[in-house]
Amino acid sequence: MPAHHDLAAGHPRYLPVPASLNHHPLPAWFQQAKLGIFVHWGLYSVPAFAPRGPNPNPAAPDANAFNPYAEWYANTMQFPGSETAAYHRTHFGDAPYADFTPAFETAAANADYTAWARTFAASGARYVILVTKHHDGYPLWPTAVPNPHRPGWHCQTDVVGKLAAAVRAENMRFGIYYSGGLDWTFNPARVDNARDMLRSMPHSHAYDSYVAAHYRELIAHVRPDYLWNDVGYPVEQSSFALMADFYNGNPDGLVNDRWLGARELLTAPPEQQAIRMREFGRYLAQHRPPPPPHYDVITPEYAADLQPLEKPWEATRGIGFSFGYNANEPETDLLAPNSLVALYRRIVASGGNLLLNVGPRGDGSLCPMQVARLHALGESRH
Repeated sequence: MPAHHDLAAGHPRYLPVPASLNHHPLPAWFQQAKLGIFVHWGLYSVPAFAPRGPNPNPAAPDANAFNPYAEWYANTMQFPGSETAAYHRTHFGDAPYADFTPAFETAAANADYTAWARTFAASGARYVILVTKHHDGYPLWPTAVPNPHRPGWHCQTDVVGKLAAAVRAENMRFGIYYSGGLDWTFNPARVDNARDMLRSMPHSHAYDSYVAAHYRELIAHVRPDYLWNDVGYPVEQSSFALMADFYNGNPDGLVNDRWLGARELLTAPPEQQAIRMREFGRYLAQHRPPPPPHYDVITPEYAADLQPLEKPWEATRGIGFSFGYNANEPETDLLAPNSLVALYRRIVASGGNLLLNVGPRGDGSLCPMQVARLHALGESRH
């Protein structure tokens, strides 16, 4: 089923089915960009701790006890014997994760988003993707969509709107990351490993409506150029409707490949679930998710073997082993400036983009060690 052509608008009008969505062309701006900046900033940036990576036991039943991603702090601290739990007990006692809210709210109100955007632009980046809601379910804008499990669980400062304006003032494109597949306010059970992550994806009608309402609110608010979903999406058909409306409102927009339908996976007969889980494992070994029925871009994460893929691709990683700022990482755990430049050149030579993460600190400042590497990238492009 091809997209219907809208003569008045001069571009195709997409229908909420893969046969129509798959006619969407990759926007020229993305093909030309080559470098984007990912921004992970949230409540987890206040404790700013994770075990130094890489994970020594990624296949273990309790693999997430060793998770080097600081943005997973709320989950990792639930393993009593983990380094993160020990760190939390030492520095915060038995305080709940929500107690990081006041410090983060102060930082959000005072952060210099213009300075962030200028630093990102100086690296040569042509687009910026902000984490608007990570797995802890804490939105970085004063959403009007109420959380049924945790009233008021959102930032009072419009971080999304402020950064979008600052990024566009520097002539860069702006995109939004949103964790559609995990939200620990809807399912607070500890996530022990990768397969457990899939099984823990909420997929109720209430969560599906909540996610769609958030996405549509964000699209109306900042008109993003990129929808960067993570882990999965509660109901597959709902994702198609969202994508069609997004493309029809912004033909130059694009979506990534992390839209696995949670309900379709988790309500399938056991034998079909087993097949999908094995498929997930095969793709996970390639540092990428299994492809959904529609996507524009493949997003391998911390992949060492960066080769041309069957569709356009974007390699994503942190400067160190974490996306959220990890104060436990010494400079030796970060890519050296010359190694980062070499990595970027290798990715571009293989036909990909680099989506490089920056993790601002809990006070809203950028880490000088990360800024130095962004400067090195910028200098290498002159």
